[in-house]
Amino acid sequence: MANNFKISKSGNSYVLYDTDIIAQPEVELFDRDYHINRQARQNNSTSSVASGETGQGKGIGRAKVVYFELQNKALVLKHYFRGGLPAVISKDSYLWLGLEKTRAFKEWRLLKNMQALNLPVPTAVTAHVRKGLFTYQADLITEEIKDTRTIADILNEERFSDESWFELGVCIKKFHHHDIYHSDLNARNILVSNAGDIYLIDFDNSYLRVSSETWKRANLVRLKRSLLKFKHNQQSFNFDENGWSALLRGYETEL
Repeated sequence: MANNFKISKSGNSYVLYDTDIIAQPEVELFDRDYHINRQARQNNSTSSVASGETGQGKGIGRAKVVYFELQNKALVLKHYFRGGLPAVISKDSYLWLGLEKTRAFKEWRLLKNMQALNLPVPTAVTAHVRKGLFTYQADLITEEIKDTRTIADILNEERFSDESWFELGVCIKKFHHHDIYHSDLNARNILVSNAGDIYLIDFDNSYLRVSSETWKRANLVRLKRSLLKFKHNQQSFNFDENGWSALLRGYETEL
């Protein structure tokens, strides 16, 4: 399987891609403006391209995303942005420590590993790194998960059934069972399809971690803190302790 993963180099740009999904991608594929302008020319309207922080983009943290189609596939382009104080110095440049230590390459490979474990995550298509003298910038392209909403959006409008909360707990347990640490498990990074299928997204800075009940419980606490924050900001947000108890029952289920 790994033989289908290739790295190409053009100038100071490196591209990691899955040849089973995409032919050798051009660097312009990672240009956000290129996709918006291309669709505008084709349709004489920028409304045909979804960009910014809407839809699945709400689950991509700080990144601004662009949705586009290529070879009959619906894809999502994410550019990596810094947050907090480091963003004051540089909004999207990171210290170069080697190609395989870049955020894009690490997230791409983690997604592939999780897919091999049949975990519900986006399909990684290609990752891009542009190297400077001591820093780099990065992008990631995944397949769009169609017909989904974030947990945050759902709970803003309707209640989650106890069964749905239970299934969310089971879903998180599957990741923890394989010692996968999601560094930003929050209500924006969980998608639910119209059919009720649950996915986790945005694995930037996430990794395989030595098994420990301590960090796994802390991961759950992080999610609950996110849900309570939404509840604090909007009292009509449909989250309560009954839902959380159902989630924990699902999490405690033996796989």
